[in-house]
Amino acid sequence: MVVATRPPRARSTVKPLAGVHDDMRLDRRTALVSGSLVALTTLAGVVLYPQLPAEVAIHFSASGTPDNYVSKTVAVVLLPVFMLVTLLVIEGAMRVDPSGDPRTARVVTVATMALMAAVHGLVLAWNLGYPISFDLVLVGVAVWTIAVCGYAIRRERLNLG
Repeated sequence: MVVATRPPRARSTVKPLAGVHDDMRLDRRTALVSGSLVALTTLAGVVLYPQLPAEVAIHFSASGTPDNYVSKTVAVVLLPVFMLVTLLVIEGAMRVDPSGDPRTARVVTVATMALMAAVHGLVLAWNLGYPISFDLVLVGVAVWTIAVCGYAIRRERLNLG
């Protein structure tokens, strides 16, 4: 009987956090970039806080009509906290089911943090009175989704092949 074996995984050249296997945790560079995006998102909210209205729209219908409001404190804090929680979920998922290609996990993690930071920026901009084309936002999110998912699927298939 012939048993197919999977070739060993390629090792990342990026040093993992605190002596943990690189397939199981975010590497230092990914953690730094992702953490920087969280920090910049938080900083943007803090800097713009005095200019925001007391009630901030945080969710919009597809037509661009706000359908959910929160206090400006919640609006400034909510997405950065959600970003941190998302990082923890990604970290946990990588421990349970490590990617066959560490680069895939890094790209998807940073791309997700960048998308969340962009959404926060758009919400802040809309609440400050800047015109936002929700058609373009929806197209941008759709393109992002197709690009990131396509990249991840392609990379994982190449790794499995």
